[in-house]
Amino acid sequence: MGNKSKTYTGPNGGKQKLSVKARKDKQARDKATAMTPSRKHTKKTAQVFRRNLKNVDLDGMDVHHRPDKSMVLVKTKTNRGHHIA
Repeated sequence: MGNKSKTYTGPNGGKQKLSVKARKDKQARDKATAMTPSRKHTKKTAQVFRRNLKNVDLDGMDVHHRPDKSMVLVKTKTNRGHHIA
């Protein structure tokens, strides 16, 4: 019963209810943020970290960047919204 999708998070499918204009404006802001040099560097280091892991099941896992610049593998669910110290 119900939706079995891993990405489904509620009756709205986990999406915000935005007007067409608001959605387009948000997409532009999000894209600009994702393309900043610091964000590109963060994505690059996370990708290198994941590729260097051997014999580890990465399904449902994310790389968390700690304030001290170290990285650790954590569950995707706990790595959203900066819940990890």
